[in-house]
Amino acid sequence: MKNLIIIGSGGMGREIYNLATVCEGYNKEYQIKGFLDDWPDAINSFKNYPPVLGTVNDYNIEPDDVFICSFGDVENKIKKVQTILNKGGGFINLIHPSASVHYNAEIGSGCIILQNAVIGVNTIIGDHSLIQVSTVIGHDAKIGSFCRLDCNVVCVGGVVIKDSVTVHTASVINHNVTIEKGASVGAMSFVIRNVKENTTVYGNPAVRLK
Repeated sequence: MKNLIIIGSGGMGREIYNLATVCEGYNKEYQIKGFLDDWPDAINSFKNYPPVLGTVNDYNIEPDDVFICSFGDVENKIKKVQTILNKGGGFINLIHPSASVHYNAEIGSGCIILQNAVIGVNTIIGDHSLIQVSTVIGHDAKIGSFCRLDCNVVCVGGVVIKDSVTVHTASVINHNVTIEKGASVGAMSFVIRNVKENTTVYGNPAVRLK
């Protein structure tokens, strides 16, 4: 059995702990060993959680360890994940049992898919992407690595979201729109045009802010 270690023990880390306890593999394929966090006392004020085992930089990976990163901030997530990968660590996916994932969807490693998310036919999702509660990804969509799609986001069929993109709560990405690498979409936006790399858009219809 593998030992799952959650990177980050803040609010999202505790949410991911809860997710891990209800996924199909819990106590069958993995048990939860603890957290990695730069703050060793981060979890102490909360009851019934496993301990902080150390920091990402200092932790020595053991043979049965596997990892998941809870970070929402994309840049920090990339750094932490890359540190573990450089040490030879591996990542697993956590998919809530209420999520609807079509059998021919392709999902990379280290992904988190939360309650009531819908992943459509022939969808491709890269590594280490976070799909939040009740987000819908339509048919033939392509989601890159290290993407964050917050709650109630809708990606209509054929959408292309490249690496390291953040789409905030309740935004809609229209049919066949492409969002380039590193871009950000503000909450409750309706995106009807392609979004350039490393830009931020917001509104209905969404326009560039910076």
